[in-house]
Amino acid sequence: MFNLETALSTWRHYFAQRRGFQKEDLDELERHVRDHVRHAVEQGIPEEEAFWEAVREVGDYDGAEEEYRKVYWGKLRRRHQIKTELGVMFSMWKNYLKIAWRNALREKGYAAINIFGLAVGLAFCTLIFLYVRDERTYDRFHTKADRIYRIQEATINSDGSISSGSHTLQIPLGPALKADIPEIVQYVRFVPERHYVRAAGASADAIEEDVLFADPSVLQVFTFPLRHGNPATALAGLDGVVLTESMARKYFGEDNPTGKILQIRLDQTFEDFVVTGVAEDVPGNSTIRFGILLSFQKLLADNDFYRQWADSWNFFTPETYVELAEGATARNTEAKFPAFFEKYHRDETTEQSEEGIGDERKVPTYRLQPIRQIHLESDSSPIYSYILSGIALAVLLIACINFMTLSVGRSVRRAREVGVRKAIGAGRLQLMGQFWGEAFVLSGISLLLSLLLVKAFLPVFNHLTGKTLRLDFTADWTIAAMLVGLVLLTGLVAGSYPALVLSGFRPVEILTNRFRLSGSNAFTKSLVVFQFALSVFLVVSALIMTRQLAYTRSVELGFDEEQIVVIPLQGLDGSQVAARFRNALQSQPRVVGVTATGNTLGNTGSMGVGFQYEGKHYAINVFSVETNYLDFLGLDLIAGRNFDPGLATDTTHSFIVNEALVRAFNLDDPVGKPIPGLPGVSPENAPVIIGVVRDYHFQSLYKTIGPVILTLNPDWKYHYLFVRIRPDDIPGTLDLLEKTWRQSAPDLPFAYQFLDDQMQAQYADDQRWSQIVRYATLFAVLIACLGLLGLAALTVARRTKEIGIRKVLGASAAGIVTLLSKDFLKLVLIAFVLAAPLAYLAMSRWLEDFAYRIELGPGIFLIAGGLALLLALATVSYQAVKAALADPVTSLRYE
Repeated sequence: MFNLETALSTWRHYFAQRRGFQKEDLDELERHVRDHVRHAVEQGIPEEEAFWEAVREVGDYDGAEEEYRKVYWGKLRRRHQIKTELGVMFSMWKNYLKIAWRNALREKGYAAINIFGLAVGLAFCTLIFLYVRDERTYDRFHTKADRIYRIQEATINSDGSISSGSHTLQIPLGPALKADIPEIVQYVRFVPERHYVRAAGASADAIEEDVLFADPSVLQVFTFPLRHGNPATALAGLDGVVLTESMARKYFGEDNPTGKILQIRLDQTFEDFVVTGVAEDVPGNSTIRFGILLSFQKLLADNDFYRQWADSWNFFTPETYVELAEGATARNTEAKFPAFFEKYHRDETTEQSEEGIGDERKVPTYRLQPIRQIHLESDSSPIYSYILSGIALAVLLIACINFMTLSVGRSVRRAREVGVRKAIGAGRLQLMGQFWGEAFVLSGISLLLSLLLVKAFLPVFNHLTGKTLRLDFTADWTIAAMLVGLVLLTGLVAGSYPALVLSGFRPVEILTNRFRLSGSNAFTKSLVVFQFALSVFLVVSALIMTRQLAYTRSVELGFDEEQIVVIPLQGLDGSQVAARFRNALQSQPRVVGVTATGNTLGNTGSMGVGFQYEGKHYAINVFSVETNYLDFLGLDLIAGRNFDPGLATDTTHSFIVNEALVRAFNLDDPVGKPIPGLPGVSPENAPVIIGVVRDYHFQSLYKTIGPVILTLNPDWKYHYLFVRIRPDDIPGTLDLLEKTWRQSAPDLPFAYQFLDDQMQAQYADDQRWSQIVRYATLFAVLIACLGLLGLAALTVARRTKEIGIRKVLGASAAGIVTLLSKDFLKLVLIAFVLAAPLAYLAMSRWLEDFAYRIELGPGIFLIAGGLALLLALATVSYQAVKAALADPVTSLRYE
């Protein structure tokens, strides 16, 4: 069929190539040809004839018209040929899909096993992809992310390597870095606290909120866009406060709150703060999180404790971030840190140089930690991403193995199909396309089912991981790309055996019953072994994680944490509240005792001191306590005496320490001695050790027990109230505590938590990962057992006549069950032997994160192996018992 546009395009190309016409001339000629064709067609002349007449009128082309016609019609023929081939290819693939769908309907059981397994594997991979992507994109939304670093304490070892230390550092560090190092153009210090908050004039109780103190430059260094307000001036005043959108709605509704008053209780009374900015809600993948932002200068101006340490290089509390100048490198900046450290810590470095011996001396310094690496280096761990990715791929791989093993099991039946198709002219590539088409059909169906599973399980997964992940294809194209890639990969892997092996069968051998599938049995066995090895690995991992977390709940902590209610005292005089509580509750039989402390257990001390002494760095946790603290917790005093409320010197000149501190300083007889090197005290006025308590786990079991100081010094203040109650009628006792609280602090809500819950909250992450591993193990074992069930069914079907003959000859049902089961159980046993050493190595590496951990004995591996054997036996026995109980006459008539 003639096409004018195609003809004009070919004609222009011919003239440009053969006649050397310029574009302007060709445009003019084309307009002439188009006008001629249009007029001729209006007069009833066919379009093709009109075109050739117009071309001839343009000029004499030396007889090139015939050649030009050949070129034009040649193009049309090629296009028609391509269109025909595409149509044939489309019809072929359409036919493949129809056949694949019919095969799936004909063998519903095997199709269901494959679809379910692949759907679960794809769903796992999708969930883990969302998790890993979230982990890997932490803090990348900041415009200056490549120039923002967090300052860490560090040590240059004798071999030149650098060991990182604490990231809570001194208050004057930020200003000194900006003043002394030109590459650092800005700094931001952060101190998070909890304070009571309410809107001005609100009748409801105040709410305890997380409040983040930061330098005014925070909104210029970091990308926290403001919906309302000026980022350059929002925190310039001491009475300004910046809220996130969700926090603004919480206290002021949907109206713009800028200029309104928010009341925050920083000390004994509520203070008025003017809302100077409303920021967008902080992204979920941000290391720095806040709902309420106050100026760091407010903390220094109004808080006596912070003001006292504002210029000290021995007090550690804020995190300090810096912004490097454009073009500045972290390496060049860090090269200036040793000299900077010596300038402000000259006493420590001089003492260390005098005490150090040769090359063993370690040089203290600072280092820059890129903000985009903080989450995976400090807050989380990349190992969890690797573990979850490995689990997801393992589940998907087990499902793919099911597909292949069932394909091998059905190979004899499919072999006849292959023989017939080849006999009537089908090529190997066509057969490969058919088998892969079947795999892609099942993968596509599995994808649709997996999306439903993801939607259903995403809330549970978010709860387990503590995230707010979403499956949103419109927001991120990588999710759709990942799913398409997974389906293609799954289809290629799952369909690889039938496509590459079954398509190579020779039709003559198949149709004359001389076909033998050599090596298929060994291949199937190796797949089953690999599949169950992955399952056993997951079972062992789940059992070990469960036992370690159970150990954290049962280990002796060194104090009695039962029935202790922890009440926060932020913004209150802790000593007065403790005294009022004690007086109000002393006659109550349901209350055992009351004490106050600077910090609850499960964390480090309320504050700490760090210093260099004799070439070593010491970080000591300081707990401010009352005189009854030891008796209240049941701490074991092994040397010296307890605090004496009748001795005034015990308040400011006495310490009780733990065994770890005595070991750290090598004190043979510590009672009556000062703590060596303690900063901020003169030797003649230094507090002395009056008692030593047995080590107790004031932190999680991840860490070894560190040095502790217990002090009565009022400068360290009390931030928590401990109330021990009796186990009977706990709700009634809590009501009593709330009434007593209302009398002590009528304008503040009663908030509490049990100490044992706080202690276990330290292991929340591992509890979540343990649950994820258990769920994954359950699905992996279920998929593996489904595959084994299908394979056992195929095995029984192949040996139907053999089973009938054995029964006729007197074989018992138990003997037949044993015959059919033993081969599979051998494979599971081999899988256990291969998986156990790998699980031992992996779990040993995981347990290294715990300073106190269980021992990996053989018992837990034997339990896992026995469980795998029992599941395999139960799965195979179902088909074996059916075969053993079948009528032998029916079996002998089979096929």
